[in-house]
Amino acid sequence: MKNIIAIKWAAVILIPVLILVMPVPADFTVDSWRLFAIYVGAILGIMLRPLPEPAIMLLAITIVSLWLKKMGAVLGGYSNGTAWLVFTAFSLSKAFSGTGLGQRIAYMLIGKIGRSTLGLGYAMTITDTLISPATPSNTARTGGIVYPIFQSLSSALGSDPGDTGRKIGSYLNLLAYQVSMTTSCLFITATASNVIVLHFAKDILKVQVSWVDWAIAAFVPVMLVLLVIPYAVYKLYPPEIKYIDNYKEIAQKGLAELGPVSTKEKILASLFILAIIGWSTTGLTGFDSTAIAIAFVAAALVTRVLTWEDVLKTGGAWSTLIWYGGIIGLATALSQAKFFTSLAKVIGDNVNLSAFDHYTAFAIILFVSIAVRYVFASTAAYATSFVPVLFTIGLAAHLPALPLALLLGISLTWGALVTHYGGACGPVLFGAGYVDQITWWKIGTIIVVLHYLVTMLIGIPYWKFMGYY
Repeated sequence: MKNIIAIKWAAVILIPVLILVMPVPADFTVDSWRLFAIYVGAILGIMLRPLPEPAIMLLAITIVSLWLKKMGAVLGGYSNGTAWLVFTAFSLSKAFSGTGLGQRIAYMLIGKIGRSTLGLGYAMTITDTLISPATPSNTARTGGIVYPIFQSLSSALGSDPGDTGRKIGSYLNLLAYQVSMTTSCLFITATASNVIVLHFAKDILKVQVSWVDWAIAAFVPVMLVLLVIPYAVYKLYPPEIKYIDNYKEIAQKGLAELGPVSTKEKILASLFILAIIGWSTTGLTGFDSTAIAIAFVAAALVTRVLTWEDVLKTGGAWSTLIWYGGIIGLATALSQAKFFTSLAKVIGDNVNLSAFDHYTAFAIILFVSIAVRYVFASTAAYATSFVPVLFTIGLAAHLPALPLALLLGISLTWGALVTHYGGACGPVLFGAGYVDQITWWKIGTIIVVLHYLVTMLIGIPYWKFMGYY
């Protein structure tokens, strides 16, 4: 273990040092090149994790502040609205699990459409979709709220990892990942990494994507795939149990254990609906999405749906705030130092997609964005290290900014389905032991191909019809 950590530290330190000792390329300033070296070290730290992500970012901020004396620029990331949007949504996910509202939604759906295994698959899909706008961690949403209910159901039906897995448990386990990584791209607030892509879109492409713009753009291509996924996995990896005679009894037992709908659940549901309305009408009201999210948390605290102790216990929220804010600060400093402008010039001189029409260039960029996923252990690492490169290639090819931002933003999570480690909830679900790696990768790749085809054949024409370019 010590040797592995030492190797990780060696990579995190030596690669930035090699960048620093290289002659500064002609198109870059000394400051921008030094910032780039530190940024590479931070990204390697996030990918390899010799320390937790927040500690890595604090180390990077320290180096920038003491060596380059740019503390104001890097700490500016913590004043960025997107970092706080993620923080508030993490806090709200605690309310969904704490009040039992998420579990109640799942059991109600099981009681309505859970007669068949396929019906259960759709119940899982609908539950994950309904709570996705307020849960920016698919690990918390799927791994902490939705999947445990269906895993318990699998066990109750005699389907555990191993010989009995194929009865029903393997199907629900594999489906949970496909659904989670798909619902994560329906809304900006459905997973934290989405905001990183949008930050780079603003810095590099000079385009800002609102919550409602994203939701409208994602709705048609993502919902089409989401409607197909339960059936596709059912056919590709069929469960042995097709029908569940006592599904109503299971739902009634689960609801009975939760008890009557509490006042807190009613308040949370009302606040959630108001937040969705607020996020959907920012173009009319002029309210900022982050301001609405903060108001949601404040109202939840005032009504005691959420307590400050709950917020303090949400470690993921604080950790994410520290390292997301740090990444945004570093990226902002790079942008201010004209690094991305210089990078665009270099890439434009050497990688030329301008010879292709926009549609073909989009197809190439999307394919490349998926092909590289095997080397990234998280969507955040991919978003922080490779998305800026793809944006820069698109910028150099003079591609329209908004559809390019949407293309790489919406494909961020579903592109990770090709492996079991591309998204944070993957190791949690794969680790349950229901499905072997070869099957996991094979089914994931098929769903990714489906996403790719729907995006190119329906999604992009739909965006053009909507006037996005």
